[in-house]
Amino acid sequence: MINLYKIAIYSRKSKLTEKGDSIQNQIDLCKQHINNKFNACEFIIYEDEGYSGGNANRPKFQLMIEDAKKNKFDILICYRLDRISRNICDFSGIIELLNNHNIAFISVKEQFDTSTPMGRAMMYIASVFAQLERETIAERIRDNMLSLARSGRWLGGQTPTGFKSEPIIYYDSDMNKKKMYKLSPLEDELDLVKKLYSKYIELKSLSKLESFTLQNNIKTKNNKDFDKSSLKLILTNPVYAVADELVYEYFKENNCDIASPKSDFNGKYSILTYNKQTKKNNSTIRRDKSDWIIAIGKHKGVISSDTWIKVQYLLQENSKKAPRLNTGSVGLITPLLTCKECGSKMRVSVYKRKASTYYYYRCLMKEKSKGTRCKVKNLLGYIADEMVIEEIKNISLKQSSLYDKLNHHKQNINSIYKENIIKKDDLEKELKLYEQNISNLTLQISQNKNSSASKYLINQIEEFDKKINQTKKELANITDDTEISSLKKIDIDSCTQLLTDFSSNIHALTFEEKKLCLKVLIDKITWDGKKLEIHLLEQKML
Repeated sequence: MINLYKIAIYSRKSKLTEKGDSIQNQIDLCKQHINNKFNACEFIIYEDEGYSGGNANRPKFQLMIEDAKKNKFDILICYRLDRISRNICDFSGIIELLNNHNIAFISVKEQFDTSTPMGRAMMYIASVFAQLERETIAERIRDNMLSLARSGRWLGGQTPTGFKSEPIIYYDSDMNKKKMYKLSPLEDELDLVKKLYSKYIELKSLSKLESFTLQNNIKTKNNKDFDKSSLKLILTNPVYAVADELVYEYFKENNCDIASPKSDFNGKYSILTYNKQTKKNNSTIRRDKSDWIIAIGKHKGVISSDTWIKVQYLLQENSKKAPRLNTGSVGLITPLLTCKECGSKMRVSVYKRKASTYYYYRCLMKEKSKGTRCKVKNLLGYIADEMVIEEIKNISLKQSSLYDKLNHHKQNINSIYKENIIKKDDLEKELKLYEQNISNLTLQISQNKNSSASKYLINQIEEFDKKINQTKKELANITDDTEISSLKKIDIDSCTQLLTDFSSNIHALTFEEKKLCLKVLIDKITWDGKKLEIHLLEQKML
């Protein structure tokens, strides 16, 4: 019995050039190659028109990758390797993904075929070279970073509090005029930095230092309130420390990569740190000190080495003693509750008196600023939680405006959904018609190769090709809209059912289940010291 192979064909053409094989030619050549190799095939076509091979964020390419992870095809074929990627590292990663899912890869032009022993050997060689390239690039970047570090220059980015970036003009060995940058002091900001270091040593607590800045209306260089994270950035930045032998030994003990010789740590200048942070999932992550590159800068230090090191040890010790904010099964509305007076979050504070336990919701700004920035009254916890529960229980869906609005919104979604289905059917019919027209015209050209009418037929094919691309875009948009409408309808049905069952089921739920229900049903809750306002889901759902 002959196996039916599922073949994925990927084709791409850049909009930046008119050169190269057309999308349809690539597909036809791939089909021809496969049909010569296998008897029974089912094709899945992925086309990206107008995307460069250096851009991995191609819609159909990404869809193909997701389908590969779901094992939707057995073989991936393209006309040329550069249709997939022009980057050898990216290409190696794709081959590895396909290999992990037992998917063969074929490139017609290069005769690259991982379904054969020789093709798998080529894949292995390509992977080795890709790994070598990755390691070489990483080593080159690090060498370049070390070279720049030894120069003590500021490499750009947001300058730390207390400094601005200042250009320095110099001449290289060939007497060519060059420009580099150094950190130049801003005395007012540096005075603030000195005060923060001094106050932290006095208070021995980031929370207390944060309260101190709020009470005294001390702002960041961007005129925002300090919080613990912004204060910690200043207190841990070596850019303020005097570079002497003591600080050299500190970085040596922490296994830092020290680019400058020990003799340069003579107390005249300060520190610049490279490779201190990295980006991951749009977040900035601080690297371990062993990854830091330490060099002497061209600016003066303002914090003595012993003070700076003392602050580092104090921060390290306090981080071990930081209390866990565990309130157990109290604070039902904590994720939703904000202070209407200042906009800050409100958190739970638990008090035990004799055999009884009480809890209040307290404004964070009021707490941190010791009442100097907000004076809203505390909210008694169990009363607030019960009020919210009762408010949800008292909603009679069949009589409430909320039910009418949800039902009306659902009808609108159903109407849009039906319209999209009709449009989708019409567009699919148009697409088939355009594709049939191109097929007919192509046949005419092949039968009349030397005819003067060929160029007119080609023009017609190009027009139909444009219409096909436009129709595919419209189909993709309608498909997305249809999926979104379905999800919205599901959300409304779920919320309606949750509201219907809430009154009878709420007391049988666990604390975490209650919390989750309220999060689904409520947009936000505000407290102004007198009135608790509950904003239901209709503000965000409708």
